[in-house]
Amino acid sequence: MRAITCLLLLCALMLPGCAELNIANPFEQSTTSGNEVYFDQFADVPIPRDMSVDSKRSLISVAQDGTKTGLLTVEGRVDKPSLANAMLLNMNRQGWSLRGATIGDKTMHLYEKDNRYAVLYFYDQTTTAAMEIWVLTRLAEGVLPTMGAGSGAATDNGPSSTPSFYLTPTTGTSSSSHGVTEQGLSQ
Repeated sequence: MRAITCLLLLCALMLPGCAELNIANPFEQSTTSGNEVYFDQFADVPIPRDMSVDSKRSLISVAQDGTKTGLLTVEGRVDKPSLANAMLLNMNRQGWSLRGATIGDKTMHLYEKDNRYAVLYFYDQTTTAAMEIWVLTRLAEGVLPTMGAGSGAATDNGPSSTPSFYLTPTTGTSSSSHGVTEQGLSQ
């Protein structure tokens, strides 16, 4: 009995020291002010300091002219509404214009800047919030991208921020072409 009392007394004396260890609570969400940011793959898309890049859920393409497009996924222990508000402010500071938004359990923002679009998709995970950042290059009017090289198509020697191959609707449709023809970009 005396040993149990000594053990309880010893544990009681050690408890105040545990609070000073600064061990993070994985279920606690911090609110980000959004003022401290860094830039990763996209030079004009700010990421709050409280979030880290998840490279396994990211895919970035680099064109020959250095233009980057693709998906960058970040996550951290932040409050999703505060994150969305901070991104709205920080994207505006970088020259992005908000063009559309959906707000709810899953929130999405659509931004436009020059000839690019950025889609930010915010969602909650088990203990963290995540944000997918999609950056795309605007296509010329009437151009539809295709995947890979089609049969008989020429390769693109121009700036590769545009697709290598594209489809344009034809004015006269025939049963063999189904109204769409494949063309290579200017050489």
